[in-house]
Amino acid sequence: MKMHTPLNLISMLFFAVMISPTYAGNDTETKQQQRAEHWQNMTPEQQAIAKQRYQKFKNLPPKQQQQIRERIQRFKQLPSEDQQRLIDSRERFKNLPDDQRQQMREKWMNMTPEQRQQARDKHKN
Repeated sequence: MKMHTPLNLISMLFFAVMISPTYAGNDTETKQQQRAEHWQNMTPEQQAIAKQRYQKFKNLPPKQQQQIRERIQRFKQLPSEDQQRLIDSRERFKNLPDDQRQQMREKWMNMTPEQRQQARDKHKN
């Protein structure tokens, strides 16, 4: 079974959480309409991927689902420049060879919280 790091889970499930029925009740009608329009503009392949991701999310334990929702909320509260920086970093990570991504995951998992924060701070600049 593939190991999912918190970053991997967030990216894998970001869209799925955003279309979650639990979020639908918390949004304005405008946002719900925007989601519906976005869904209609997706290709069948994109819709299938979104459905798979949503199903993976729903199969996670409630505690893990809540952690993902909280991370997404924190992401939404970031300034747009920081959001874009994170999106760009994610894209660069996705384009790395599999073995290099795995090495980075292992290195991250072996870091102390202080080392992780130092790495985050370093990449902010």
